[in-house]
Amino acid sequence: MDLKKINSDIRLYSNLLIEKSLDVWNIKTKVGLFFFSMGISILATYLLSPDVFTKAQQYTMFILIFSICLWVTEAIPPFAVGIMITGFLIYTMGNIEGSTIDPKTISNTWSDSVIWIFLGGFFLSEGMRKTNLDISLFRGTISIFGSRPKYVLLGIMLVTSCLSLIISNTATSAMILAAVMPFLKKEGKDSPMSQAILISIPASATFAGMGSLISSPPNLIVVDTLKSAGIDVSFFDWLILGMPIAVVLLLLFWFILKQKYTSKIDKIDLNFLDEQPKLSSKIKLQRLFVVIILIITVIFWMMGTKLNIPTAATSGIPIMFLPMLGIITAEDIRKLPWDTLMLVAGGLSLGIAIKELLAPYYSQILGNIQFNEYLIMIIFAIITVIFSNIMSSTATATIVINIAAVVLPPEQILPVGLVIGLSSSCGLFLPVSTPPNAIVYSTGMLKQSDFYLAGFFGAIVGTIAIITWVLFLQYFTPYFGMVLGQ
Repeated sequence: MDLKKINSDIRLYSNLLIEKSLDVWNIKTKVGLFFFSMGISILATYLLSPDVFTKAQQYTMFILIFSICLWVTEAIPPFAVGIMITGFLIYTMGNIEGSTIDPKTISNTWSDSVIWIFLGGFFLSEGMRKTNLDISLFRGTISIFGSRPKYVLLGIMLVTSCLSLIISNTATSAMILAAVMPFLKKEGKDSPMSQAILISIPASATFAGMGSLISSPPNLIVVDTLKSAGIDVSFFDWLILGMPIAVVLLLLFWFILKQKYTSKIDKIDLNFLDEQPKLSSKIKLQRLFVVIILIITVIFWMMGTKLNIPTAATSGIPIMFLPMLGIITAEDIRKLPWDTLMLVAGGLSLGIAIKELLAPYYSQILGNIQFNEYLIMIIFAIITVIFSNIMSSTATATIVINIAAVVLPPEQILPVGLVIGLSSSCGLFLPVSTPPNAIVYSTGMLKQSDFYLAGFFGAIVGTIAIITWVLFLQYFTPYFGMVLGQ
């Protein structure tokens, strides 16, 4: 009898049993959390709904609370919550009394300008990936910074930030991580330089999310809500708002990482930058087309207001020309992050319901209450940062900006809305706080505690810097008058 084989089989079956048990446990836990969230939402709706509420208002209150619970507990994926919101509102608003919303208005969120702007960014990102333009840009830029660790780190952070301005921070983080992995493997996970690079990638990508309107979903969620309040923030307006604070936070965090991790390292080997794949003449030609389309799209995004071209219409340039030129195929389109669009569409649907059914009631109650502007900014910034660390930043922005639109007077919605949008890019405390964090954590080279530095920096320094900057723009520059058309 072969005892070794028997022991091996026992271990194999034991591992399979444990894995199966964990799967069953996870399913039971998620199902339990789902029904627990539903029960809490029903109870909270019953307790919080005034007697004058119609059925439509009660259902809106329920779906708001239920969505928050599901996003926080992650009983189902965030995008599934978005689909649930849209389906729930389409059905209920068409079949209950007191509804002032046409179900078609809810379904039309899938063709909202925000969706098209995101889709344009996704096409640009995929075009850069297909032609290796992103990798070439990274390698070419990093080589400029020499071999001194602090400048190499700065170079990686700058390239990550610049790419995050035009493509998603998730795609940017994955691409940059893939480019530096040969160096990280050679250095090892205990190397201070490896830890500095891994921590810097998600922080740079996330902070850069403040810089551009298309960099991060919360930015567009906030702008869409402000637009419904009669305040039109253009691509260029947001660039003026977000770019300076993104640069300041990036440089401050680089200084902290430099002091903590790279101060005792003199020089590093950058041979991994020489490992460049050979490109065919077809790929080179396609790359040229991508560069031209990218430049034209960004220019029209920036100049759209002066040329009377909507930002969403400009997004049609990459959507139309990249597939037409054969750079993006049907298979590539199927792989785009449609789950993000599902989440955003659900958030837009929820915002419509809150604006139409809950906002009038609470605005009437709170209309005569005077809010301290500075205190309100601080409260909403803290709430946004806290929830961005434990749930999707897109979901956080959707909930918080719509609550702000309900409870705040019109003159305070613009500054507070801008604070909410920027603060959504400060959640870095946990591996699950943001997709870029999860991507670098998946390498197994960082512990959860390694994220605390960026988390505290974003929560404390980021919040203070954002509030200070928005107040400076409001009281010492003509920025708010320009946005409001005054």
